[in-house]
Amino acid sequence: MILIKSLFKQNRGWILGYSLGTSAYLFFLAAIFPSIQETGLIEAKLESLPPELLEVFKIDAGMTMDNILNLLSGNYYGLIFYVLAILFALTFASKLMAKPIDTGEVMLYMAAPISRVTYVVASLVILLIASGLFVGLNGVSLMLANLLFDLEIDLGVLWLLQLNGGLILLVLGTFAYIIASLFDDSTKSYMVTGVVFTLFLMANIVSGFSEQFDWMSTISVFSLFDASAIIQNDSILRSFVWLLGLLLAFMILSFVRFTRKDLTI
Repeated sequence: MILIKSLFKQNRGWILGYSLGTSAYLFFLAAIFPSIQETGLIEAKLESLPPELLEVFKIDAGMTMDNILNLLSGNYYGLIFYVLAILFALTFASKLMAKPIDTGEVMLYMAAPISRVTYVVASLVILLIASGLFVGLNGVSLMLANLLFDLEIDLGVLWLLQLNGGLILLVLGTFAYIIASLFDDSTKSYMVTGVVFTLFLMANIVSGFSEQFDWMSTISVFSLFDASAIIQNDSILRSFVWLLGLLLAFMILSFVRFTRKDLTI
């Protein structure tokens, strides 16, 4: 418990930065949504865009922009969220694994003495807290906007979005944590993880170019987060099962990899 408090104190800056920054953006967008809706510019702009481009960014042109969540599905909960999730995971892995190994800080924990298993548990708890604050404050900001501006947000759909987003953050975070544990150089681990995540993102984008590339979505974890499907009440059970399975597998690998890592300076 002391280790968790210590790690949270060291990392609360970037955790609150992601959580409060994204929540402020969502609240601002929700606040101006009624004005945007009255102009009808969103529908006109979507109609003018090529169907292929809309598919790439996972925007359903047939979805009416009569609700803020419909707008967010192609805005925040599209490419923006994917990029934020990548940066979030990279930051977590860098702060809790890559840099402590690089600087030798983790050796101080081991000499405390704190076991390797305890350190991994504490790190994953920090990831859970960070992910929970991220999506939790996002949801609260939209609920507050709904209360103030009468946006008629479906709260069930809203929190299902947050749950799906939270699972994506956890999966990417644990995956980045594993890769970071493979290297003694934080710069190298950061670059390798960034390349892998970029490939995932590109595969998800390219899968929207043509039906011939649909198969590429199966190799991208980002295909397991589809805001439009959630808003349209499509079945997302498969995505949740896959995310939970990946999370469990990556957590186990985190323990296995770090407990076997050579930490000699």
